[in-house]
Amino acid sequence: MVGLKSCGYRSRSAWGRMLVSDAIAAGVMATAVNACKYTVATMRPDGSTRNSFPSGHTATAFLTATMLAKEYGPRSPWFAVGGYAAATVVALSRQLNNRHWMSDTVVGAGIGILAAEAGYLLADLIFGEKGLNAFDPLPAIGRYDRPSFCGIDLAVTTIEGRYAAPDGQELSFGAGAAVRAEGAWFLTPYLGAGGRLALSGADVRLGGRYAGKLETLSATAGLYLSCPPAERWRLGARVAAGWERSLACTTPAGRIGGRDGLAFGTGIAATCIAGERVGIRLALDYDLSPAAVTGGGRLHRLSLGVGVVAMF
Repeated sequence: MVGLKSCGYRSRSAWGRMLVSDAIAAGVMATAVNACKYTVATMRPDGSTRNSFPSGHTATAFLTATMLAKEYGPRSPWFAVGGYAAATVVALSRQLNNRHWMSDTVVGAGIGILAAEAGYLLADLIFGEKGLNAFDPLPAIGRYDRPSFCGIDLAVTTIEGRYAAPDGQELSFGAGAAVRAEGAWFLTPYLGAGGRLALSGADVRLGGRYAGKLETLSATAGLYLSCPPAERWRLGARVAAGWERSLACTTPAGRIGGRDGLAFGTGIAATCIAGERVGIRLALDYDLSPAAVTGGGRLHRLSLGVGVVAMF
C-alpha cells in the first residue's frame, strides 16, 4: 500500500489522512491483542508460552489487508482479494507450524478487520471531506449477470468417522484448518465450470490422543451452479472431482498419509456482494478423500469456509 502510494498511484486518502487512519487502527489492534494475550493466557499448541490467544501475526495481516482494501479497493477488487489472500495464508501457516489454535487465528482476523474499520471511521470523523479522493465507481454486477468469480477462503474442517491405524488401533481425526483458492467462469447466469486448490491439515488421534498432523493438498474441477435470489445475493452449488495428495505423518501406530488418489467433492455456497465487484462467500462442503492408510476406507471431510471473492 505504501509502495503503491510512494510511486504516485493515487488511493482513497491523501498521505496525512491515510497515516492517521492506519496509526489509529494499529493502536487499536495492538491494544486489543496484547490485552487478550496476557489476560486469557492460553498455552500455545507447542507448549512454549501462555500467550497464544489471539494470534498477533494474523491480526496484523488482516489489519493491513483491510487497509489495502480501503485505500485501493475502489480502484479494483483484486487489491482486496490479494490482500486477504495473503492474510489467509498467514493465518493458516500459524496453525500448520503448531503455533496457534484455530480460535486464535479466527479471533485475530476479526480484531484486525475491526481495528482497521475503527481507524478509518475515526479518521473520517476527524478529517471530514479533507484529503479524500474520489473515483469513478466500478460497474456493479447485475442480478442476472454471469457470476464468474475468483477468490480465497479459510475453512474449519473435520474428518468424520473412525478408522483403523496400521497396528490396529482406533484412528480418528480432530478439527483442522484449510486455505482454499477457487474460481469459476459462468457461461450463463446459472451454469459454469471452475476449480479449487486446497491445502488442509487435521490432527491425527490414536485412542483419542494427539499423535501428529495429517496435511493434504488437493486440486479439483467440475460443474458450478448459481441462483440469484436477490440483487446482492448469489446461492450456488458445485460437483467436482480431482486429485489429492497427503503428506506422510509418522505416529506410534505407524505411518499415516503419504498417499494420493482420486477425490470427489460437492458443496453449497452463499455470496453477499459487499461492493461493486467484491463479495463475501460462505461455503459448506463435503469431500470424499483417498484413504490415509493402506487398505483403509476413504476419508469423509466436512468443511465450513468464509472468504472474499472478486466477481467479473
